[in-house]
Amino acid sequence: MSQGQGGPQWVPGGDARPDWNRLAADADKQRAKKRWTIIGTCVGAAVVIGTVVALAIVSQGDDEGGATAGTATTLPESTAESDDAEPTFGETTLPPVPSAREFISDAEKDTAPFDVGGFYGEDPMEVDDRSYALAASDGSEDCASLTTGGLASLLEEQGCAGLLRATYVGGGVAVTVGVAQLPSEEAAAAVHGADELSGTLQALPGGDAGTLCERGGCRTTRNQVGRYVYLTIAGNADGSPDSGDGTAAQQAARDGNDHAFSQIIRRGETQASASASAIVEERRRSQS
Repeated sequence: MSQGQGGPQWVPGGDARPDWNRLAADADKQRAKKRWTIIGTCVGAAVVIGTVVALAIVSQGDDEGGATAGTATTLPESTAESDDAEPTFGETTLPPVPSAREFISDAEKDTAPFDVGGFYGEDPMEVDDRSYALAASDGSEDCASLTTGGLASLLEEQGCAGLLRATYVGGGVAVTVGVAQLPSEEAAAAVHGADELSGTLQALPGGDAGTLCERGGCRTTRNQVGRYVYLTIAGNADGSPDSGDGTAAQQAARDGNDHAFSQIIRRGETQASASASAIVEERRRSQS
């Protein structure tokens, strides 16, 4: 008889069943041995790989000139400008746009025509929800002829160059608005700031305001901006005297004051805008 290689021994007439307990124990030993062999191999490989990577990093740092502790790293100096460098442009900032106040304060800049048509036009006077129709207008270089009392004398003394008037009518009241042009802001301020100055703007009759202020009782205002003095005189359109607070005539005087101011500012803005356009055009021509 022969014995199988690696198999259980078999004896004739004996117990032919294998010793399963012993075989299981042998198999467990073999598996444990194989598992530890694999684990050891993997750990060893990991150590080797880690060592190689670490050496490669150190070597790369040395090759790239990496600084060691206590050694400063010097960056390369910038090279000369390349052909691809972005182009530079000249100064394009425009000078500040002149303000309206500059023009209405300086006779050398304030050169626009000063006449009734250009200053008042033919449009109604509108302030908030109140509207007044233009009834009459006129103007004169003799400012004293359109004013009275001490106001007339002071305007002449300060060299008033012209005075424009316009009368507006609406809601049973009328207001005459006057704007006097002085040679300088200082001259205008002298007229506006005069204490206890007698005299007023003369009312300009016209349309439904044919008898404006003939019997007195009119409301007046006097103000100044830049080299301009602006004045109003307002009353009932039928010529009856006005008195008390909060009347329509009193409101008309205030509305006329606001309208005169806005027209003076508009004059300055128009000239400032034209000046700014000229500056832009001059810059464009110089760069073309």
